[in-house]
Amino acid sequence: MQKLRALLGPLRVFDAVCRAKGVSRAAEALHVTPGAVSQQIKQLECGLGLQLFQKSGREIELTAAGVQLARRVSDAFDKLNDALDDAADRRLDKRLRLKVTPTLAIRWLMPRLGGFHAQHPDMDLEIATIARADDIRLEGADCVIRHGVGEWIDVELDHLFDDEFVPVCAPSLAAQLQTPQNLLQATLLHSMLRPEAWELWFASADLGGLPRSRGMTLANAALCYQAAADGLGVAIAQRAYIDDDIRSGRLVIAVDHVARTERGYYVVCDPLRADAAPVRLFREWIRSVR
Repeated sequence: MQKLRALLGPLRVFDAVCRAKGVSRAAEALHVTPGAVSQQIKQLECGLGLQLFQKSGREIELTAAGVQLARRVSDAFDKLNDALDDAADRRLDKRLRLKVTPTLAIRWLMPRLGGFHAQHPDMDLEIATIARADDIRLEGADCVIRHGVGEWIDVELDHLFDDEFVPVCAPSLAAQLQTPQNLLQATLLHSMLRPEAWELWFASADLGGLPRSRGMTLANAALCYQAAADGLGVAIAQRAYIDDDIRSGRLVIAVDHVARTERGYYVVCDPLRADAAPVRLFREWIRSVR
């Protein structure tokens, strides 16, 4: 083993010379000088006590001992490369890369993700956030959670939930808000990522347009829900995001009217990756928790 350690570098150079069929070409492939290659070959010959190359005009050729060693070294390095490739493939087979919007990650995915981790504790998860749920790019991800009507082509998809908007507030404010008309005087909390949500809700309640009252605009819906729970106003909420808050009493539905759209949220993946173990296992799990 000690001898192998000492000669492993020269053996790799020897293999490169044999594959490239020359010192200069091997030096170019290894990004070193021809002199450095020749020095490594001399070290290997001294270490083994064998002559591996002999002059043939201006070229060199393998001796009989060199031919035998080259064949076995080449096979050994091929097997080593295969082993390294297999190890890398196994690592990738345990990695799942997701892209989701911040609110969906915080309010819907993370509370459920413990179940997936419990089933697959050896899976490496990478969760990146995207600014908008209509970002259709899969680059750098195995799955993306998109918002739309589910008519994308050339992708595999699984439906999660549809748009269902309800107004929510802290329990202390609920008594003041009994009808849609009461919201015309309320402080409304707006998400920058879904600026049209309140307008959509008022239109579905037959109250066209937005009320001319004070409001607050925040970066995303998760911040709006927090502000609503703190009593700062009324947030328009995706129903799927606030079920736990409703059950715990942290938030209440201010007015019992739901605004629905034809759009929803979908897990999307490349068909070429659909059968890969991480993607397949994640899709199977997420269908069970919808």
